[in-house]
Amino acid sequence: MLNTKTPKLVLVTMIPAALLCGCGRTDSKFDSKEWKTGGASYRGAMLPDLTERGLLIGRTRTEVAELLGKPDMCGAANGDEPTVVPANCSDEKVNWYGYNVVTIPRCYFWKCYLNVNFDPGTNRVEGIAVSD
Repeated sequence: MLNTKTPKLVLVTMIPAALLCGCGRTDSKFDSKEWKTGGASYRGAMLPDLTERGLLIGRTRTEVAELLGKPDMCGAANGDEPTVVPANCSDEKVNWYGYNVVTIPRCYFWKCYLNVNFDPGTNRVEGIAVSD
């Protein structure tokens, strides 16, 4: 008698594993239009070029928004704490922009961001990081 549970178990485990292994990406040259219209995976593929060329360092919030489009999240400093709290992107106190990116497979299951940090004194980008 043929066990019908075995093929189902193989499918249930192999399909997700294949999807995770197939989530690799090929790095792409940064393109502002593609960044704005593409999804998080397109953004993730462009991140190495964007960061290596230092395209954001020294830019104002307006310049960053023109280059990357409206942020997916914004935040403001939380007093003396090393954290930010969610804020309206038009608030003058905003010193962090977050853009959804997919840089590694787990970013398909929870949010990963390009973190754009602004100097509170100059309101210019002082650093960027990827939270993946």
